[in-house]
Amino acid sequence: MDYQLFALSFLVTSIFVNVGVASETTYSLTIRMKDAVPTRPDDLQCTAVKLDPEESYIIKVDPHASKQTAHHMMVYGCKDIPNHHLVWDCHLSESKESENSVCRGGQREILFAWAMDAPAKSLPEGVGIRVSGTTDIKYMVVQLHYASIFPEGVTDSSGVTITLTHQRPPMQAGYLVLANDGYIPPKQQAYAVESYCMYTGDYPIYPIGYRTHSHELGYVTSGYRIRNGKWMEIGRMSPQLPQTFYEVSNPGMEIRQGDELASRCTMNSMNRDDVTYIGPTHHDEMCNFYIMYATYNQDVLSNLFCFKDAQAYSLTDNFPVADIPTDISSLKGISRAQKVLDHFHMSELM
Repeated sequence: MDYQLFALSFLVTSIFVNVGVASETTYSLTIRMKDAVPTRPDDLQCTAVKLDPEESYIIKVDPHASKQTAHHMMVYGCKDIPNHHLVWDCHLSESKESENSVCRGGQREILFAWAMDAPAKSLPEGVGIRVSGTTDIKYMVVQLHYASIFPEGVTDSSGVTITLTHQRPPMQAGYLVLANDGYIPPKQQAYAVESYCMYTGDYPIYPIGYRTHSHELGYVTSGYRIRNGKWMEIGRMSPQLPQTFYEVSNPGMEIRQGDELASRCTMNSMNRDDVTYIGPTHHDEMCNFYIMYATYNQDVLSNLFCFKDAQAYSLTDNFPVADIPTDISSLKGISRAQKVLDHFHMSELM
């Protein structure tokens, strides 16, 4: 879960929304900022559109953004949004119940997450993310995090095009996120930030994608399912590479009630002289491992989260050191690893 917990000043921008027909069974929705101009570093802007009230399923997301402009972009589903303007500063530091919060103080559901020039994402055939209908997702909100102020005369029109269908697919998609609070000490080449939980759902889920999210210090992030003491990798990737939803390491994997889930973000803070806290700005850090899953369960889904304190929890609290995969912090087998090494001024893989 990306954190948006800090105040912003009002930005005078406008929204452009386009609804088009992609085929007889699908339709598209484009939501973009128009001539957005951040007024301070780490500005957050939100814009939204009301959805068709008929039950629909997201089957593809095409981002229109660049890492040169946007630090990251989130797409949320909301029951309600602020009604006093079409574009607002979606700052949450003062209160999650704030009139200006992403979902006007209500629950926000992750629909898509983007960073680092990640490409478009199509869901597998027969899978979709449910919105509208009996769900509480009546609006789609696009949130842009601008790390820096633009040069004079530069504006932004980042956004997304969502492809949806009214036809209910056999499986619906949801998100389970392992994440952390805490901090990263300085001058650490491989500081482990770890999370863990047991899956308690009474229906099985099947990972169909994973995404890693950290900021400047993230070297590699990995996630696992543990069943009967056996570890199976869900995914392993560096957040310094495009932060898309990658194909899982073991397609067809099932997660069922009683399975354990674990993640590790390996952080390199050698260039930091002070503690780096987990938080919302690009100077802070994050440790998020997103699991996009499919399920035959037809109940309305909500995002699932596993949080651990980076200083209070270690995987060794639950597992013997010998059981933890030896490549949990390794870039071995990951393409473009050299780019990550260059980022950290390293010559060899850990």
